[in-house]
Amino acid sequence: MYTKTKPDIRFIEFMQLASPVVSFNSLEGNEYVVQKFKGTKIYFKRETTKQIWDMDLKQVHKAYLELKDFKTINFKPYVPLTHSPALGLLLHLKLLVK
Repeated sequence: MYTKTKPDIRFIEFMQLASPVVSFNSLEGNEYVVQKFKGTKIYFKRETTKQIWDMDLKQVHKAYLELKDFKTINFKPYVPLTHSPALGLLLHLKLLVK
């Protein structure tokens, strides 16, 4: 079970936390290396596959505000295909703690 550290964080503050990130890990330990930020999207490479993914940080922020249970699968409606990195990023930003 995770607890939100900033349950009312505004999107602008969320972006200020996320923008300096250069890499983060998923719960399973997959490393993601940030390639760039463009608008509200983050582009990152999964180190094991070298595949580049993008994720809308507006949706990650929305999931953070709305979800009560932070299981990876619960991110699916917000960020299809990148629910594991979404959770990993929130943990990296210390917006969620065990």
